[in-house]
Amino acid sequence: MENRNRLWIMLGAGVVAVAIAVAVIVVVALNLTSGSGSAPAVAEEFPPYAHILGEADAPVTVVEFGDFQ
Repeated sequence: MENRNRLWIMLGAGVVAVAIAVAVIVVVALNLTSGSGSAPAVAEEFPPYAHILGEADAPVTVVEFGDFQ
């Protein structure tokens, strides 16, 4: 009797595992084919000097912190 219960439990676990695998495959397949066909939007390009803020001839102060160990 115990072997029969174990067989049903193993059979049920196998069915659940197969159902989960099929669900994962279906979800992945739907995500791959659900695209609109157009390319994603590209970020706006900035000129090479876009990261510069302030006047070109402004004074600059450099402070260095060092650990001489």
